[in-house]
Amino acid sequence: MHVGLNSSRPESFFRELSPALTPGYAWSVTDASGGRLHGGWGGSAVLDPGVLPVGEDTLFDVASLTKPLATALLVLQARDRGELDLHAPVPGVPAPFFTPLQLLRHEAGFPAWRPLYAEASRRGDLLRWLLRGCPREAPGRRTEYSCLGYVLLGLLLEDLLHKDLQGLFAERVAGPLGLSPGEACFHPPEAFRRRVAATERTEFKEATMARQFGADIPAFREPAGWGEVNDGNSRHLDGVAGNAGLFASLGAVERLAAAFRPTRAFLSEDVLDLAWKPSQGYRTAGWKAAGHPDWLPGEALPVGALGHEGFTGTGVWMEPEAGRTYILLTNRIHPRHPGTEFGEARRAFLRMARELP
Repeated sequence: MHVGLNSSRPESFFRELSPALTPGYAWSVTDASGGRLHGGWGGSAVLDPGVLPVGEDTLFDVASLTKPLATALLVLQARDRGELDLHAPVPGVPAPFFTPLQLLRHEAGFPAWRPLYAEASRRGDLLRWLLRGCPREAPGRRTEYSCLGYVLLGLLLEDLLHKDLQGLFAERVAGPLGLSPGEACFHPPEAFRRRVAATERTEFKEATMARQFGADIPAFREPAGWGEVNDGNSRHLDGVAGNAGLFASLGAVERLAAAFRPTRAFLSEDVLDLAWKPSQGYRTAGWKAAGHPDWLPGEALPVGALGHEGFTGTGVWMEPEAGRTYILLTNRIHPRHPGTEFGEARRAFLRMARELP
C-alpha cells in the first residue's frame, strides 16, 4: 500500500499514514542543536487492551535506535574518558581478534541475529559465549549488520565500568542531557505503562525466526507487548541490552540525536569524526551512512547524511554539518506485525519533512 506518497503537508501525510500503516506516531524536524522546528503526534498508543492516545510524553520502544542513541553514545563517551581503546583487540577473544570500533561499525564478523536465549541463561555465560563460542567470520572481511555485536558491546560496557547498562545510561547519558527516567529509560517501571506505546501483542514475528533455531521466544509479562521491550534477546536480558530496550519520548530522542552534533559538545571532535565518517562499508560508529546499499532515504537526504531505523517503526536521520535531523516514532507493529515493509512510508515522511521551511 502506498500511503502519503503525494502528501506534502504534515497534516495530510499523517492522516493517510495513521491508522492505515500505524496506530500512532510522533515526529519532528530539529535544527543541529536539537531545537524543534516542526513536530507533532497523534493516533493511538494502545489499541489492545483498551485505547489510549499518543501524547507528547508517550514512551516508544525505539528498538534498534538503542544502538546509536544509547550503546554507541556510551562507548564513544568511554573512549573520550580514556576508559576504552576503540582500536585495541577486545580481551578474551580467540583469534581472529576484533576491536570495539569494528563492533560499532558491524565489521567484527558476527552473524546478523541468533536467539541468544537458546545459548545461555545468565549474563556472564552469554558474554563468554559471544566472546568465544559464537560462530563468526574473520573481522573486517565485510559489513554485516549484527544485533549480536551490539549485545556484546552492552555486556562489555557493564564488565568494564562495573555497572549495568541501565545505570550507565541514566548516569552518563540521560543525566548530562537533562533527561529524566520518565523521558528515556530501559525497562520502564509499572507506573509508566499507561504512557508507553504498545507493540506486538500476539503472533510474534520473532517466534518464527526463533523456531528455525529450535527455540521459543522469552515470555512477556502480562499484558504482553505493553510496557516491555519487543526484542526477545533484550527481553532475555531483562529488557536491558545493547541492541534494543530503550524507551524514549520524542523530546528525548531529539536530545539523544543532538548529542552527535558538535553544537552540544557531548562528545569530542575526534570521537564525532568516528560517528560521522563512514568506513568502506558505509557504516560509522553507531550509524548507517548515505551510500550504503540499504540506505533507506535514497536521494531524499544528501551525501554525508546518517540514519538508523528500528523494527517497531522508528527512525532517526541526520543531515551533515549544520543540517537538520528528522525523527519518526511509531508503533506500527501493534497489535500485531502487519507483515509488510515500512520503508516507503519512511521515505515519504522524509520527502515531506524536507520540504518544510
